[in-house]
Amino acid sequence: MSAYAVSRGQWPAWVMAMPVGIAVAYQASVVVARARAYCDAAWEPQHRFAHSFEMIVLTGATALAAVVVAVLARTATVHAPRPVRALAQLVGVLAVAGWFVWWYVGGQATPDGYPGDSGLCPGSNVPPWWPSWLPTD
Repeated sequence: MSAYAVSRGQWPAWVMAMPVGIAVAYQASVVVARARAYCDAAWEPQHRFAHSFEMIVLTGATALAAVVVAVLARTATVHAPRPVRALAQLVGVLAVAGWFVWWYVGGQATPDGYPGDSGLCPGSNVPPWWPSWLPTD
């Protein structure tokens, strides 16, 4: 058996990389949509269309990045014990998915200075329910 062969115990790490990337990106998109809709900021029909396009691109990019990171982690830890290889893949996939979420939510969810019409948010368009640990524009 080659050192590069994927063992039966490592298949979940390979199979789950893409669905984890897709699920994380979709949830980030949902958070952005809810924040924009709550404040009615950048939520006109043309922005909804752009948001749908962004969601598709973000989902594909996150899933692809998750798979690439899983491959790189596997390659970097090829001579390590199996649990180390699996953990490296898991940590790598979660780190890249988390970075994509942080980047997207921080840059898109709360468009500062955009004229919101709902009256529920201040001028920064940060909803009152927005967690302080998530970034804003």
